Amino acid sequence: MEESSPAAHATNQSGKDGAQSGEPVSDVPPIKTDRLLLRAFAPADAEAVFAYSSDPRIGHDAGWPAHRSLDDSLFFIRDIASQGHVWALVPKETIRPETPQGTPIGSIGLIADPAREYDRVLMLGYAIGAEFWGKGYTTEASIAVLAYGFDALELAAVSCTCYPWNKASKRVIDKCGFEYEGCRHLAEIGQDGVPEDFLCHILTKKRWLDTCQAE
Repeated sequence: MEESSPAAHATNQSGKDGAQSGEPVSDVPPIKTDRLLLRAFAPADAEAVFAYSSDPRIGHDAGWPAHRSLDDSLFFIRDIASQGHVWALVPKETIRPETPQGTPIGSIGLIADPAREYDRVLMLGYAIGAEFWGKGYTTEASIAVLAYGFDALELAAVSCTCYPWNKASKRVIDKCGFEYEGCRHLAEIGQDGVPEDFLCHILTKKRWLDTCQAE
């Protein structure tokens, strides 16, 4: 599974570095699911972030360039993951005495939607290492983050986009109950220089509550 929002990762062009502190870069609350801990990123996560973000398959499907060094991963943690509501996606099985914070295998967040001016609508974005595709982690994490967005943040709706050829991301979006809004043609220039379309989706709070009540 890969990123649904092309804007959620970035590479560092300035070579920022520094001590890899274990202090969290944001105050997002931890969220627990059956198999996962969602928590704030810390600079100490840079190696784990680099492990999945340096894979060109992840960035290609998401719309961001592969990380080339730990500096790129530190830049993501300090400058991107510290903004808005972004969590490290940590399998509980990686939480051990020697790694008490666990090992991130991806990221998930609610970030500003560049297509909307209404601040009670945020955009869901996620990325996960290729080793963990097809295990249901992204859907599990997305449902938990959506619940947080509607309950704690009192959002009116959450949006989500994906490329037309990104079938894995589309499956997650559908499983979470999003409605298809339409295709935004020629939305951006992709990593290979080819213009790309976005498939746009929306999940209103009413639809979310109706779905929860139906279950």
